[in-house]
Amino acid sequence: MQAPLSPRPPLISALDAVKLSKRCNMFDSTCVILTMRDLGYTLQAHWLEAHLDNYLDILIDEYQQWMQQSPSNESLGQQVARETGLEVIEE
Repeated sequence: MQAPLSPRPPLISALDAVKLSKRCNMFDSTCVILTMRDLGYTLQAHWLEAHLDNYLDILIDEYQQWMQQSPSNESLGQQVARETGLEVIEE
C-alpha cells in the first residue's frame, strides 16, 4: 500500500546538514533518516521515510544539482569522499 500524498518539506537543507555531519554514507537512507531526526529535521525525516522510493532520485538528481550550483574549494576527490561518507583527506 502506498503512503498517502503529503506535501514535501524542504529536503535539500536537511540533506546538506546530514552530509556535513559526516555521520553516515548518503546512500544509506536509514542512517540519513535517523541523522535528520537527531539534527532536528523531524518533518523531513518522517516524509522521507514515507517516500523512500523517491530518495535516490532526490539525492542523485536534486541534491547533486544543488551541490553543483554551490561551488566549494574542495577537490573532486574530497567531494566524492565527503558525499559517500568516506574519510576526507586534506590535500
